[in-house]
Amino acid sequence: MHFRTTSQNNVYSTSLEHPRQGENRFSHFLTYFTINRLTSNFNPLMIFNRYTAILFFSILFALPQASAQREGNIWYFGKNMGLDFNGDKPVLLKNGAMNTHEGCASISDAGGNLLFYSDGRTVWNSRHEIMKNGEGLMGHYSATQSAVIIPKPRSRSTYYIFTIDAAENKLEQGLRYTEINMIGDGGLGEVKYKNKPLVAPTCEKITAVVDQNGRDFWVLTHGWGNNLFYAFKVTDKGVEEVSITSEAGLKIKGANPQNGAGYMKASPNGEYLAVTLYMDNRVELFKFDNSTGEVKPWFKLPRKTESAYGIEFSPDSEKLFVGSFATGSIDQYNLSFAKTKDIIGSRHELSPPNDFNLGALQLGPDGRIYTTSLHYSYIGVIQNPNAYGTRCRYRKRYIKIGKNQGRLGLPTFIQTYFSSGEVDRRKALRAEEKAKAAAANQADSPEPAPEPELPKPPKRPQPQQVVILVKEKIFEQIDDPNSPLRGLQLLEEAQLAMTTPTKVLDYSLDNGSIRLQLNPEHTYRFQAGKSGYLNNSATFQPAPELKSDTVEIVLDKIYPEKEIVLDNIYYDFDKANLRLEALPELDKLLSIMNENEDIRVQIASHTDCQGEDRYNEKLSQDRAQSVVDYLVDQGIEADRLVARGFGESQPAADCACTACSDDEHQKNRRTTFKILR
Repeated sequence: MHFRTTSQNNVYSTSLEHPRQGENRFSHFLTYFTINRLTSNFNPLMIFNRYTAILFFSILFALPQASAQREGNIWYFGKNMGLDFNGDKPVLLKNGAMNTHEGCASISDAGGNLLFYSDGRTVWNSRHEIMKNGEGLMGHYSATQSAVIIPKPRSRSTYYIFTIDAAENKLEQGLRYTEINMIGDGGLGEVKYKNKPLVAPTCEKITAVVDQNGRDFWVLTHGWGNNLFYAFKVTDKGVEEVSITSEAGLKIKGANPQNGAGYMKASPNGEYLAVTLYMDNRVELFKFDNSTGEVKPWFKLPRKTESAYGIEFSPDSEKLFVGSFATGSIDQYNLSFAKTKDIIGSRHELSPPNDFNLGALQLGPDGRIYTTSLHYSYIGVIQNPNAYGTRCRYRKRYIKIGKNQGRLGLPTFIQTYFSSGEVDRRKALRAEEKAKAAAANQADSPEPAPEPELPKPPKRPQPQQVVILVKEKIFEQIDDPNSPLRGLQLLEEAQLAMTTPTKVLDYSLDNGSIRLQLNPEHTYRFQAGKSGYLNNSATFQPAPELKSDTVEIVLDKIYPEKEIVLDNIYYDFDKANLRLEALPELDKLLSIMNENEDIRVQIASHTDCQGEDRYNEKLSQDRAQSVVDYLVDQGIEADRLVARGFGESQPAADCACTACSDDEHQKNRRTTFKILR
């Protein structure tokens, strides 16, 4: 499918840019050449006797193919974008040759080195060049999930790309597979054969999990015009071209093939399937038997998610996240309940509606779920998806990818790669590598430093008592935030989220305050909020020398359609450019917008009555735009800001122009902000 506007009848498309070449990242040739020499030149005169060789190759081929190490560590997606998960944090890549609206797939070797990637039509190698014979696959870059890559069990050189057609082709090509030989083209890989048909027509949905035996794989898709699931098994003998077919759930059909859009995901433990029906606003859940390939109906969620599109399970397979293409919101469900009514009742709105069209939700090798939105400038992240509610910590702006660079797709992987067990395995590997590197550095040191005497362990600091106060401002005129401030008062029924080094804790503050015992060794972040108020936060580290302390967080009330004057916004005389003295006040507004990612703000500038009307209108518009430009440069999305210049048309001081005092003229020369949403 092409990426969609919120109107289901409108389709927007653009042609792909020509793929460009990148740098050489990795070659498998030496590894495979060495293995080939061992197997072809082996004879009884070699150092290894026959029994040693048998043992060696038994261990080699017994390595569990399903136990991923770093095969999902390099992602390529969208407009030449990528993510590298080989370090402690994902690193943004911009060297991809692929420009795709939606579906894509990537694969790395066990060491986390890129092998190849595809949009379902073209295959690019690790040099970001088109792989030998790598064009003409019958998937589609506009299919929701255009492809998934499966390694052949017990092989170190053979991979299969399973491709899915798009609604633009009426889904006619269905599910096909292509074989890749990584020994070919000097280790860069070549397509051995392509487009072997399996079943057609099918929806724009495909997913894969490991078989119960821990070695083979299941590749699943859904038929078009029926309620059939097709599960194809991949073994060391190749792709079994006869599917296990299950009849379950609603029929996916209609006059418009776009109804076949939306994601299908298997849970990392291989026990569940979840399917979004994009145009029907439906989400269905199924149980999957990964020993037989059989799909059984479970239940469907109520129609709470408009244009349900992206979907993902948590690493522990106990939480489900559903994204809305139309509203950009994300809902979470807790699958650990025994009764379906309790699962349905557990719905938690993780992200409220916004202006962006939400695309894929994809589990990563670090155990986090990453999100992408159409024309959005950031990759989002659900930091702790195994947790429920606000404790899972969703950040809409996590990795900046460039202005309006967001697309709808993230790579489709074998879901089992990112189970809780594999995430723990990855962490253990990283810790082991760091320990080896530290040991190697110490061994290379010419003169090892003498071991210092171990100091006596310091006394463990005592917990500090901290009082958190959430307050609101009291103005001289209750409904006028521009009137003099009289003071502060505790804000009843406020909510507080405390972020510790390991978790997030939520509190309800009936009287606006709470007393906590905190560890002085840690730094804490407190975010306070209440309906009708702007969120605000404070970072705090207890001082060990104090027995008690106080943290005060002030929340500003939202005054819809009320202009609030920004103090000390200075411009050069008769010009629109900001002066340095204005930046501290603008940084306060910047902080407000970062704390409240869903608000949209009007920045307005006003002049006094001196000068011609048209000139004042232009000057005030330019000044308002200067404020907007500053905020955009600091990372605020441009569509959250509106610049308005009112000239002298809305004076704050009610006086005749010729009779206005200097103070009254100054009062009219003001810059304001107003919350529009």
